[in-house]
Amino acid sequence: MHESTSAVCYLDRMRLLVLCFALALVLFAAGIAGTYKGSYSGSAGASGDIQVTLKQADDGAWKSEVVFTFSGADIKTKVTSVSVDGSKVKVVYEFDLDGNGLESTITGELKGTTLAGEYHTKAAADGSAVDEGTWKGTAQ
Repeated sequence: MHESTSAVCYLDRMRLLVLCFALALVLFAAGIAGTYKGSYSGSAGASGDIQVTLKQADDGAWKSEVVFTFSGADIKTKVTSVSVDGSKVKVVYEFDLDGNGLESTITGELKGTTLAGEYHTKAAADGSAVDEGTWKGTAQ
């Protein structure tokens, strides 16, 4: 009897450990959720303000909103893809600039309250490179 009780206790502890680990992963990933405001600067001379919002839905899927300024005007975007892996994020979004369809991909990593990384922008029509640079936002 004693051996089977020990085995049951061991299995219960293992289940608890696995549950705690899974919960920690979920809470860590949720830690990146929020709104980050900051700036971007590109190699083609473009620079301005950027705001990235990350939200996790009840089903675990990530959603994002990205707004940035270009020549003083707010540019709204349509987010097409969001992925979060721990403290790292990748967001792909489309936007129109002076009648040109463009697509940007931002990647970043959260360190403290700062989410920062790189961006790459290409023409939607043919995929040709338009600009690339860095961006950084602070949690609000």
